[in-house]
Amino acid sequence: MAAKKTLDFLSNGVPTFARSQLLNNKAWIGGEWMLEGQGKTYPVINPANGQLITHVTDVGIEETKLAITEAYTAQKKWARLTAKERSGVLRKWYDLMIKYKDDLAKIITLEEGKPLVESLTEVAYGASFIEWFAEEGKRIYGDIIPSTVNDRKIFVLKQPVGVAALITPWNFPIAMVTRKAGAALAAGCSVILKPSEETPLSALAIAELSDEAGIPRGVFNVLTCSRETTPTIGQCLINDDRVTKLSFTGSTATGKRLMASCSESVKRISLELGGNAPFIVFNSADIPAAVRGAMAAKFRNSGQVRGTNNNSHIPCN
Repeated sequence: MAAKKTLDFLSNGVPTFARSQLLNNKAWIGGEWMLEGQGKTYPVINPANGQLITHVTDVGIEETKLAITEAYTAQKKWARLTAKERSGVLRKWYDLMIKYKDDLAKIITLEEGKPLVESLTEVAYGASFIEWFAEEGKRIYGDIIPSTVNDRKIFVLKQPVGVAALITPWNFPIAMVTRKAGAALAAGCSVILKPSEETPLSALAIAELSDEAGIPRGVFNVLTCSRETTPTIGQCLINDDRVTKLSFTGSTATGKRLMASCSESVKRISLELGGNAPFIVFNSADIPAAVRGAMAAKFRNSGQVRGTNNNSHIPCN
């Protein structure tokens, strides 16, 4: 029944939404929607039927530099807020994601293709990162370190690193965004997000909600660009000294190139790269349970998960 509902949903074109503004096709920079990046747009396609959903802003270097300037300026004010104040804003963002979970799930299914049931699960999963970091941001403690000299005290303060550039994949177009952005925003950093060119609509939808939640303009930015433009945008983010952190989830090959580029300026970088997960069955295993687990792991998200079992180790006896 769930599969039939998904097929019916996808075959009917663009669905209706409780809040139509969530389906947006413009880059979000400095609190403004920008349609014509470098005078270009690119198509976003429904993978279930190959039909065009919309054309989205294809930003260039000029728009990227503008986003960096906006994020750099806004970060200073955002960092001056207390952790409790930032937590309250993030909690509102979480509440809005839950309120509009049905609309967000429809957008995920529309552009990424996963069943609606899985999309609803992802919305809840993705929103939970914002909820978690909203609370953990209030517990970023420092340290007091015993000194070797009697007339001195040593203490450590943890401070935001500044502007964080986040590059996310298409397989979890909301959860991978919130997992990175929630931590950065809670710590007092500003964010420039470059979502996958295949699934930008989910990121733009939660950008709309971030504005309503009260995240100051310029603190959360979304750069949408085509696959052809992506390398240029990525290099622009890396080359700018105002961007002090890069986080990337994707292929190992791309991760290596980003690491090499970041090394030139010793820019902070976090990488979550491809996997080759084994599925191990021991002699003592409950075989029916192992089969169910293997099938669930292999077919979760149509197999497009870094932790899906790519090889199985089963005892001969």
